[in-house]
Amino acid sequence: MATNEYRAFAGARAKLFINDNLVGWATGVSGQETISLQRIDVLGNIDSQEIEPVSRMVTMTADFVRILKNSLQEQGIWPRGGTADVINFPEMNAEIYDDIDDSAVVRIIGLKPESRNWRVDRAGVMTTNCTFQGRKMTDESGA
Repeated sequence: MATNEYRAFAGARAKLFINDNLVGWATGVSGQETISLQRIDVLGNIDSQEIEPVSRMVTMTADFVRILKNSLQEQGIWPRGGTADVINFPEMNAEIYDDIDDSAVVRIIGLKPESRNWRVDRAGVMTTNCTFQGRKMTDESGA
């Protein structure tokens, strides 16, 4: 077995794309997929009869360095405007991309922005932390 056949994926290889556009200077990205389960319980039996999946929830969090004159709204990642603009904001797709192997490692499909907050302190750069909801997450296998 070759020693480089199995390699860890590290941040130095990672790039974040949203809608096929490279997002500048994301310092960290995390994702979560949760499958909600429902127990099927019946009268007269203490044990559940089945456990059924009933929904899938996908979330993504990204920390962005705030680059002057290049806001998330200008990049098309965050809605701007009134109620109708927010409601009609289109779904996005995100990819964590391996810059060395030239391939997608994780894809999140049907991404919608949920929350954002920012931080600046005396010794650091300004960052924006954003959370998103998605419909589906796949890995490099495509499943």
